[in-house]
Amino acid sequence: MRLPRHILPYGPDALLINWEQRIAPAISTSVHAYAAKLLEHPGVLECIPAYASLMVRFSIPKISAYRLREFIFELRLSALEIKKPVVHELPVLYDGPDLDFVVGKLQLSKKQLINLHTKTDYLVYQVGFQPGFAFLGDTAEALTINRKESPRSNVPAGSVGLAGRQTGIYPADGPGGWNLIGRCPWSVVRPGDDPTRLRAGDRVKFRSVSAAAFLKLSKSPAPWPER
Repeated sequence: MRLPRHILPYGPDALLINWEQRIAPAISTSVHAYAAKLLEHPGVLECIPAYASLMVRFSIPKISAYRLREFIFELRLSALEIKKPVVHELPVLYDGPDLDFVVGKLQLSKKQLINLHTKTDYLVYQVGFQPGFAFLGDTAEALTINRKESPRSNVPAGSVGLAGRQTGIYPADGPGGWNLIGRCPWSVVRPGDDPTRLRAGDRVKFRSVSAAAFLKLSKSPAPWPER
């Protein structure tokens, strides 16, 4: 378990906990373990995780910033306290508008790209950019590719993209600069109290499907995960 490097004030009722500022599974695991533990504290209102930091909002009548900071520094978590992640298996039809460009740029065949993309068990590092957009990593090194120089003004919901060593699914129509390699038939957002299918700390595995299977799956989406 990685210990925090710094704990800084973040407005009158929040603290920002920082780890080493890099993207790494061990750091992300520590971020989410601290978030889960801190949410058990009666004075903590909310925890918002990112790649290597955690913003903690607290109730001033119940605890001061100084006392909460000392509480965090004294925490010692073990691997036994890490919750088992929710695992998602998501289908993808690999027919994206950038697929030919990506395989040419990376000097791969389409089959090789699909094999590389589907063999990895991805970590949801954080959710942002759009509500429900999960940043998944790390892709195989051979799939490393820069974002598009000119972002699209509109990317259809369900599009699966690559950027850097990350992959993700666009939850809604909107602008975007990732290289689009396929489509997922299932929505990753919905209205209500549990709006996002994917949450930070979850794991995602993709599987390749045919066009016929894509149409069938789009009419019978998987149930929302139980948490």
